[in-house]
Amino acid sequence: MIKKILCLILSISLISCEKNEIPKDFTARNVVTDQISLESDYKYQIFYDLGTKSVVSQNLKIDWDLAFESSKDGFHIIINSSTFSGLSYIDSNNFNEIITNQTVQNLDWSWDNPNGNLNSTAFGDFRNKNGFFILDRGSYQGQNLNVINRGYKKIQIDTVNNEFYSITYANLDNSEYNTINIFKEDNKNFIFFSFNKNNTVNIQPPPNEWDLVFSQYTHLFNNNETPSYLVTGVLSNHGVLIAKDTLSSFEEITYNDAINYSFASNADEIGYNWKEYSFDNNSYNVKSNINYIIIDKQEKYYKLRFIDFYNEFGEKGYPTFEIQELYY
Repeated sequence: MIKKILCLILSISLISCEKNEIPKDFTARNVVTDQISLESDYKYQIFYDLGTKSVVSQNLKIDWDLAFESSKDGFHIIINSSTFSGLSYIDSNNFNEIITNQTVQNLDWSWDNPNGNLNSTAFGDFRNKNGFFILDRGSYQGQNLNVINRGYKKIQIDTVNNEFYSITYANLDNSEYNTINIFKEDNKNFIFFSFNKNNTVNIQPPPNEWDLVFSQYTHLFNNNETPSYLVTGVLSNHGVLIAKDTLSSFEEITYNDAINYSFASNADEIGYNWKEYSFDNNSYNVKSNINYIIIDKQEKYYKLRFIDFYNEFGEKGYPTFEIQELYY
């Protein structure tokens, strides 16, 4: 009898742990609390990976000015919305024309749409245009809380093909006149360029290594008096899908719930309004009832909610959130 029981136990053990079966690691089911350090002047852009629940890279938001679509057939150019950069088109083929301050004051400005649609950029499809562009490089906060303006550049897109972009640029008075080729690279969404360095710079991690970027960015309003405004929030990588749930509690959302949500691909789907400013308290309040369901670049499901915007010293610019991977 004892021998039969031992054989039965051995048989069950072999069946429940077959040679090719890999035990699941259930520790990832735990809720993780994380904090991003933009700092109180929001000077950083921080790229975050949901799978590893870690920061992949970060850079000062003033480290770049333009980003060029890097795919073989790509032609889109984006501006640095984290510095509130704007763009205006001059319908003239005389790039050497000196642009005065008076001219700048009377220009009409455009901004990239933060939804990530490359057909909604300020540059637009420039390939059949003969004019040039004026870039307002925006501004940033100095050490003494003063606003530092980054100035203006004239930009002419000379060529775009399967291998590179060629651009000519200068200050408005034609000083610092330069022409440069910006070569496309495999495994990059964009090639970033800095006027400060007159060269390309490494900003965005490889496409499959990040999901969210915490940063300031320019939000567009349907309002003639305030058409655009600099906000602080979260943008998502191309291919990341996001849904919102304000009815369920964070704790009760499961994988079976998640697969039934309607997801959106807009880059600003998380955006900035998970918090609101209280003029009575002169501080930000986080809307912790907003749950974000996210499908990352590896097609895994996560739920995320913000719980704070301040660090332990009461300094703003430290988004704090809870995140948990969802399993079936």
